[in-house]
Amino acid sequence: MKNFNLSKFLLIPLLCAGLTANAQNNSLTINDKPANTTNALVAMPSHTSTFTGEKNIEQKSALKNATFADGSASTFSIGLEPEVLLPLGNFKNSSSVGVGINLKGLYHLSDAGAVTGTVGYNYFVSKEDVGFKYSGIPIKVGYMAKLGDMFFVEPQVGFYSLRASDDDDNSSTSTNLLLAAKVGLNIGEKSHLGIGYNYIKVTGGSYAFAGLSYLFTF
Repeated sequence: MKNFNLSKFLLIPLLCAGLTANAQNNSLTINDKPANTTNALVAMPSHTSTFTGEKNIEQKSALKNATFADGSASTFSIGLEPEVLLPLGNFKNSSSVGVGINLKGLYHLSDAGAVTGTVGYNYFVSKEDVGFKYSGIPIKVGYMAKLGDMFFVEPQVGFYSLRASDDDDNSSTSTNLLLAAKVGLNIGEKSHLGIGYNYIKVTGGSYAFAGLSYLFTF
């Protein structure tokens, strides 16, 4: 009977156990250190980019709000302006009263004022003993300046196409220099009540008339 070698029988399992423990130790060491270092390096740029983007958005929003808060943003509005006209000077010898309607645009430079452009139509009722009827087309540009919250003043300059016609439909038309000015009240944000003066320079003389107008914008 052969001798049983116990030392060889025990040595083989011990070697296998040692190799397995060493392999597990190496695996844990490799997985821990590089993984943590890599994650930390990758996370930093991502966090910084997000913060920078949010900061830029907040700065742009604040700048936009500041621009509209001080009234510096330019806006455009349009309105209708009916008016009642009263001839003055020599013109009142030919006409007693007139009516008009204007289409008006306003380009608001700030809360304090707006550049205006106006085109309209005027019709004057002739007196009984006068054989002529008068009508006109005013084209004006001006500046509406607010005087506080309640009042405004609006100087204007432009051209006036004046037409005179008789009962037989014979007519003559001339285009003349127009100087005008208006003062009034601001009624709310979109309405204005004004009293104006219009001076038309014609060959050999002039025509003048006053007007009571009400402007409402859209």
